[in-house]
Amino acid sequence: MKKRIIIVSAAVVFLIMALVMAVSAFGFGIYYGDPELLRIAIFGEILTAVFLVWFIHRNSSFAAVGFSPLKIRGLVWYMPILLIVLYQVVLVVNAFVASYDDLSAATIQLVAIIFVTTLFVGFNEEVLFRGIILRQLHPERHPYRAIVISAALFSSFHLLNLIAFIPLSAMVFQLGNTFLFGLFFALIALKLNNLWPLIFFHALWDFSSIAADVLNVNLAIPNLVTQVFVALAILIQLLLLKRHDFSHLKGPLTPSV
Repeated sequence: MKKRIIIVSAAVVFLIMALVMAVSAFGFGIYYGDPELLRIAIFGEILTAVFLVWFIHRNSSFAAVGFSPLKIRGLVWYMPILLIVLYQVVLVVNAFVASYDDLSAATIQLVAIIFVTTLFVGFNEEVLFRGIILRQLHPERHPYRAIVISAALFSSFHLLNLIAFIPLSAMVFQLGNTFLFGLFFALIALKLNNLWPLIFFHALWDFSSIAADVLNVNLAIPNLVTQVFVALAILIQLLLLKRHDFSHLKGPLTPSV
């Protein structure tokens, strides 16, 4: 697969989400941080998912971008964050059930839209950044470079939120936070050899975080625990990276047969 085609695919995804942010901010006056934005974003996420599936089917194979046999040993670093995000989901669901009778139909609909949209977000961002881009960077030969570049691109993707007028301080925090998670996700993706666990976590993390704002659920403590764990895991995994065996990776995208 030529690098030019990979760049074009990423550019298409960036463009779709840039349009979503522009339509939201300038067409409907809905700015970043308002959960109502997801009523518009859902269309962009569905379009992006369709494009990515078409792109992989046409140019490669799903196994080559990370839908390969799962490496069980990689779950050691995945399970702690999964348990935390499941705890967050339980808090959100409990709040939703407890206040259901008092919620408006519009709010209930919004929570449902948040859930569906974040499923697509998890799929799209993991396939693009930990699938197509990470695998194209030859992690089996240059793991440090591949992990850092993929994380930097994942972080820069969130600069599109400036179009929807995210506050500058929040943008700086988000860039740092997404870079940190980008490093962690890349490390886990390479160890697991399969994107589904990360897609599942990513979707639940975004859902619980956004729905918590709608339902006034405080997730400060589990969020902090997750960030501390992720930071320590990154440090340990980067120090031990040279000992990892990445021979199971199929390398960059290859034409499907």
